Amino acid sequence: MRFAPSLTLTVIAFAAGFYASEYRHTKVAPSDLAPALTENPATSSSTTNAALSSPLLNESLDKSLAASSAITQQPFSSLAALTPLEQATRWIATGNYGQAVPLLEQLLQTDPQLAEAMRLLARVYEEQGQHEQAVAIWFRYFSAEIDAQKIEAGLQYLANYLVRLASNPVLFGERQAWLMQQLNDLIRLTPDNGELHLRLASMHLDDKEKELAQYHALMAANQVVTRARADALLILISGDGLNNAARGEEVTIALQRFGKQFLVPVTIDGISARLLLDTGASISGLTATFVERHYSLVRNTKPIKLNTASGTVDSYLFVVNSLNIASLEFTQHLLARLPMDNANQFDGLLGVDILGRFEFVIDQEKAELYLRKR
Repeated sequence: MRFAPSLTLTVIAFAAGFYASEYRHTKVAPSDLAPALTENPATSSSTTNAALSSPLLNESLDKSLAASSAITQQPFSSLAALTPLEQATRWIATGNYGQAVPLLEQLLQTDPQLAEAMRLLARVYEEQGQHEQAVAIWFRYFSAEIDAQKIEAGLQYLANYLVRLASNPVLFGERQAWLMQQLNDLIRLTPDNGELHLRLASMHLDDKEKELAQYHALMAANQVVTRARADALLILISGDGLNNAARGEEVTIALQRFGKQFLVPVTIDGISARLLLDTGASISGLTATFVERHYSLVRNTKPIKLNTASGTVDSYLFVVNSLNIASLEFTQHLLARLPMDNANQFDGLLGVDILGRFEFVIDQEKAELYLRKR
């Protein structure tokens, strides 16, 4: 028959097409099928469409897809090698605190000195508004961390954190005593932080604790960044407190040699004394021996903890009516009882709470102290 060759060619072509089609389907990746499934309007309801059209949900989906993409693009071996600390860090980065907190707490139970886990947990507690727990963890962190730069950064962060809390009376109006204790504890670690001293000065002034307010304001006045604000606070507390000295006026004070150091002759409420010139002392004061001999000087005492070479010592502050150095007179000045027994050597220390109000120079050859009021 004449159509036999045509029929044969048709069968061959059909068979070739069938096998080519089967071959193509075996090569299609599963991801290539997804658009066909998800874009089929017959499989979606109006409720689903409404939910997907929500901007908030769309944003959440976008973030989830991006996170999933980032994870799936990583080799399986890197995910399997993820440490618990790295996993906690990843959860924190995505705001998954509910899973990060118990993992970090478990890590610290296993290793109580794991500093990085403490730092992360403190930040998470802060984000959750658990401020007391956060601050407690920060102090633990300073004992565990061995990297000096990280400790310094942590101290600065905690200082800023506590100042923010102190600036929010609504948040911590009923926790002032706790907050003041944390500020004092941190000052022992960072005694030159003027912002902390200034905040404590304001808080003590609000509580009508004038002497403690004056002390912290004097400490803040020793720092360049806080000096102007501290000086203004000191005037508010007790006036300038410095008579017989105009701004820019220079006063020369004769010193007495004491080995390689110097003694400054002063009178305190009319009683003569010799104070060791000590630029490392944050507050001026009288030795325990001198205080016992002249206990009439002690009035309006306030407890304080002093940092000494042998550790923290309980003592107290008191106010004297006048402290005179040459022609300079300091009125209503705050002094500390110092845990020192130097009955036959010197009677106390002259520190930066007084020296810091001046530009000062010590001429060691002439044994003279030059003071110029700021």
